[in-house]
Amino acid sequence: MTEIQRLLLTNIKKYRSLLKYSQFNLAELCEVSSSYISEIETGKKFPSARMLERLVKALEVKPYQLFLDENDIDNFNKESFLSNFKERIHDQFVSDVESIYSQFTKKEDINS
Repeated sequence: MTEIQRLLLTNIKKYRSLLKYSQFNLAELCEVSSSYISEIETGKKFPSARMLERLVKALEVKPYQLFLDENDIDNFNKESFLSNFKERIHDQFVSDVESIYSQFTKKEDINS
């Protein structure tokens, strides 16, 4: 395994974990199988440029961040990451509440 491949698989796992995504969640966002994500994370496969773009988008990182060494982590923009994470959680919460409200009001209509 090359150093670049080691950095890539380490960072994919790290950012996936920070977002609390399972391999299945990440695979869904990237429109691939979870076994493919597993093969990338274990170093059995190296992603194409197109797949790297999907990973970057799904993990909400800059492309270079997938290749940073542990010593370079200080350059990671934590404020931006947390802001994006907060926004995504907020949007999901609002969506869930609207869905529950919609289901509740439909039941009310049926009972009326």
